[in-house]
Amino acid sequence: MSTLTVGAGQQYSTIASAVAASRDGDVLAVQAGTYRNDFANIDKKLTIEGVGGVARLEASGDIPNGKGILMVNTDVTIKNLAFSGATVADGNGAGIRFQGGNLTIENSLFENNQNGLLTNTMPGSTLTIRNSEFSHNGTGDGRTHNIYVGEIGKLSIDNSYFHDAVVGHEIKSRSYETVITNSRIAEGADGTGSYSIDLPNGGSAYIAGNTIQQGEHSQNPAMIHFGGESGPYPGSSLTVTNNTFVNDLPSQSAVAVLNQTGVLASVTGNATYGIASDLVAFGAAQVSNVTTLVVRPLIDLLHSVDAPAAPAPAPAPVAAAPVVTPDPAPAPAPSPSPAAGPGDLVLRVSEDAWQGHAQFTVSVDGAQVGGVRTASASHAAGQHDDVVIPGLPAGAHAVAVTFLNDAWGGSAAADRNLYVDSVSYAGEEKGIGAVLLSSGASATTTVGAAAPAPAPEAAGGHSLTLHLAEDAWRGDAQFAVMADGKQVGGGTVTASHAAGAVQDFTFNLPSAPSTVDVAFLNDAWGGTAGTDRNLYVAGFSVDGHEQPGATAALMSAGTAHFNVDPWA
Repeated sequence: MSTLTVGAGQQYSTIASAVAASRDGDVLAVQAGTYRNDFANIDKKLTIEGVGGVARLEASGDIPNGKGILMVNTDVTIKNLAFSGATVADGNGAGIRFQGGNLTIENSLFENNQNGLLTNTMPGSTLTIRNSEFSHNGTGDGRTHNIYVGEIGKLSIDNSYFHDAVVGHEIKSRSYETVITNSRIAEGADGTGSYSIDLPNGGSAYIAGNTIQQGEHSQNPAMIHFGGESGPYPGSSLTVTNNTFVNDLPSQSAVAVLNQTGVLASVTGNATYGIASDLVAFGAAQVSNVTTLVVRPLIDLLHSVDAPAAPAPAPAPVAAAPVVTPDPAPAPAPSPSPAAGPGDLVLRVSEDAWQGHAQFTVSVDGAQVGGVRTASASHAAGQHDDVVIPGLPAGAHAVAVTFLNDAWGGSAAADRNLYVDSVSYAGEEKGIGAVLLSSGASATTTVGAAAPAPAPEAAGGHSLTLHLAEDAWRGDAQFAVMADGKQVGGGTVTASHAAGAVQDFTFNLPSAPSTVDVAFLNDAWGGTAGTDRNLYVAGFSVDGHEQPGATAALMSAGTAHFNVDPWA
């Protein structure tokens, strides 16, 4: 194996010339910079890697080979490259055209191509994508996509970011097996994509731990599409678990999972926002453990790949550098925990992992902050993950951590659990020591000193007072309250319904509401009446006027809706 260097002043000035000179097993070390119209047909087993930053492969005008910037015909690994501008006469130009072998892509970017990546039909091939980004690919005809995978053996995507496909799909796969995990799939505010994930031939599909956002300009109300173009492949299956679905499309038909096969899909442990409870799945599906979010979670829309090119190095003096295979770089030191500012909340969590990592949500003052989070630190090894929630205002805050995806194989060694070890805020650390052993279990606490009482509200303000109670089990009931569709607050209830107690929560409003919604956030149930967390609305008043009939018993996560009579 040899390392061939590419770039200004290196052994080869172009990727194409280095590919032509290479042999099976070689590494092409491509200096950071821009390589314009540098097209290559790869028939050798190679690793092509950007060094010193991202190496950008840009096409201008139609590509002469009629296919893509790189054509891959055998086992190839791509690292730290960016592909853009791929166009061909038939409209199917791709950053990479995958035509044979097994392809691995890591830490790479595909943007502004007719197709980000396009594959041939190759039942024996695999495509693996890790830590990469696909954005703004497609021609707007609905037949080109961020990535279009044909009939291959297996597609695996992990920890990657797909967004802003142009009318087409974020991910389209006809692979016999598709695994998509721990990734972001989003259209953002201006995206015009269609399906977030399209699996038109079914196959064995496992979709887990992702954040999937449908934009307000989406071409299709379904987010995941399974089947529909023809009969599914024999042995097809669909598992959709522990994802967060955020729907911003103003459509009552928005659906998280559209199953157009007769295969029974497993849809479990997911969190949804903006999707009706009966449209979490449409078609044959077993749906369970859905968390309905009443506050839209924040979606991380930042780029995951360092796209801008680093300056090309200056030419080497006099003689060309000899062929040198550098010693392996030392492993990087573990990343330190993020530094916390004075208004930051830091949760310290750990897990028992079994058949996957523990996932959870964090709520502050009744409102979920961020999407579904994943623990990775081993409790048994004394490790911990720090979760930083920045910029909380001064004062007391109710904090809750809810475990989402319990799993148990019948023994202590085959058990997935979540531990909330401690919480710190405003320079004060508090030990929690909570052990969450089942899905829906929550650890709750209060941090910070009470803030000074606010000044009296100016004339014209209105007050909303809720009368609430709870059945507590493994933590207290938490809620959020909306007035005319806008969240005005939330909190944690401690008054016992069984004891006849009621707790009042008062919120100041700029205008008198016409509707009030109370959302129960953290239902939990252990299988009996005595192991059940519930929320009760005993009534509420607006400006001191009690509203008639404003009662509800919330036995599961959901929302009670009330119309306000200003003359009550």
